[in-house]
Amino acid sequence: MNAGYFIRKKIVNGGMEILNLFPDALLVQNKKFKNLHKGERCFILGSGHSVMTHDLTKLKSDLVITQNHFHAHKDIGIINPKYHIVIPKFHPSEYDKDWIDWIKSMEEKLPSATTFFFGKNTKPIIDSETQISDRSFYINHGFHAICLHKAKVEQCITIALYMGFSKIYLVGFDLDQVCQLIQGRDNVRFYGHSQITRNEAEKSFEESYASSGFDFFNQWMIWRQLNLLKEYAEKNNIEIINAANGGMLNVYPRVKYDSLF
Repeated sequence: MNAGYFIRKKIVNGGMEILNLFPDALLVQNKKFKNLHKGERCFILGSGHSVMTHDLTKLKSDLVITQNHFHAHKDIGIINPKYHIVIPKFHPSEYDKDWIDWIKSMEEKLPSATTFFFGKNTKPIIDSETQISDRSFYINHGFHAICLHKAKVEQCITIALYMGFSKIYLVGFDLDQVCQLIQGRDNVRFYGHSQITRNEAEKSFEESYASSGFDFFNQWMIWRQLNLLKEYAEKNNIEIINAANGGMLNVYPRVKYDSLF
């Protein structure tokens, strides 16, 4: 990792700070969610293997946030997520069909009342290929963690913080991808693969990251961002709590999942 890499990231992040002076009309729509759930608790469900050790039907009366391909879970109808958050589109345009098929599978399996959050660059697909545009909202890609002194957009947890939840429970946030990859790329997530992780582009990304050691750098960046979010939460009297069985995440205090019901 050379100095040029860090300089480029600093310049990009500086440019994004300037752009924030001119609010994006699409992003302004998110203001409706500011402190919408102030004082409430929520559960954010991750794709780590430990999630399969939990009885998620216990969440039927709780407010749940799912992400990415979580609609593959057998109990998704009972879990009934209020919000579903999807990573920004990162593949080149030749893989758009994979993204269309993937998002349509979400539309099919997630409840009709679920609100979606996508990366801004996914909007053309949502508008032209689905019937969920009226309940879809958008976020920026975010800032590079290495150049930050405070947390910016990090999708699920950040959105929950923005919505004002006072207790944010994480389930299935194992963050042990580096260890799981040793057993093969098919073992990283509890559901195996989605339409966008089984294609050649994703396979090439993963092989390149693994062989270069970039996986470990990414792992460190995740930890840095999670610590920044922890600092923000503590300053605002918000608790982020790890309710997963096992996993490597040690940033947040742990609690036994079953003790919460």
